[in-house]
Amino acid sequence: MKRWLVLSLTLTFLALPGKSQYIPSQPFDKPVKDHSGEYWHWGNTFQHLDVALSLGTSGIGIELAAPVCEFAQVRLGYELMPHFKKSLSADLMIGNEKAIQYDEKTGYRKETSYDEVRDFMYGEAGYDLRDHIDMTSRLNMQNFKFLVDIFPLANNKKLHFTVGFYWGPSEYAKIESDAASNSSIACVDAYNKYFTLPDVPVEIAGLGTGGFVMGKFKSDIKDADGKIIAKAGDTYKMTGGSKGSIMIPVKVNSFKPYLGVGYESNLLKKRNDIKFAITGGLMFWGGTPSMYTPDGVNLVKDVDGLTGNMDSYVKWKSKLKAYPAITFRIIKNIF
Repeated sequence: MKRWLVLSLTLTFLALPGKSQYIPSQPFDKPVKDHSGEYWHWGNTFQHLDVALSLGTSGIGIELAAPVCEFAQVRLGYELMPHFKKSLSADLMIGNEKAIQYDEKTGYRKETSYDEVRDFMYGEAGYDLRDHIDMTSRLNMQNFKFLVDIFPLANNKKLHFTVGFYWGPSEYAKIESDAASNSSIACVDAYNKYFTLPDVPVEIAGLGTGGFVMGKFKSDIKDADGKIIAKAGDTYKMTGGSKGSIMIPVKVNSFKPYLGVGYESNLLKKRNDIKFAITGGLMFWGGTPSMYTPDGVNLVKDVDGLTGNMDSYVKWKSKLKAYPAITFRIIKNIF
């Protein structure tokens, strides 16, 4: 009985938790490194927090970062692009004739169908029809971001690769007609309705419908029933649709994967809690952006040879299948 009592007490003692150090079966060649003073080490998942201000091609923003293991950290943030503007314009066309034309010999403006339509619409509805419209393009980029920085070099916590995603509104820019041009857009829409009447007024019967010339169709355009409503090579004249104004959203995918590379280091020699980082990469937003007019025409895919400054604007947007995101960050360690 005493023997079983002694054995039970011995096992109970061995089972109690203690602070004794684990001694491996084989000795280490090098002493175990003390990680207590380091930011990065195993077991410090979410034990530290950084806050950063960012500035770059994807906007200005704020973010939080925390380590998840010895070689990786997670970053959460939000970025907003200031609403930069670009002025655009489109000329009026009546039938197959541009509103403004000049005599090659004299240099004076020639009388065109536009003058007849202008007088007609002013008498019918009191509209003062302009020979062109002005539009403004505005950036509307804003995104939430979730990124993971991976530090591949064991002894270098400066170079890192970044993977993750941006998520935000699909409309990252838009083109809108200026307020002063909306009356002319409404005037053209009202003018075109005369051609849907059983008896088209004699004053305009031979002039044809109006619109704002954008370019020529790349291929045949069909309606919902499959009927061809415009042939390849025909001039595309944009109208305001049912709203009496022009609004062309520039859209991409809401979910945008990201892949990049960066460098992070101390900003000040005597302080380890303030750092800077530069990261460059690509935001993949799902191929070519779309730009649908109120008529349902995609300027990127359906129209070629756009006129005026619309040509360079649309070409630049259509070639940008992935957005270059270059960001500079100032980082402060909170704890």
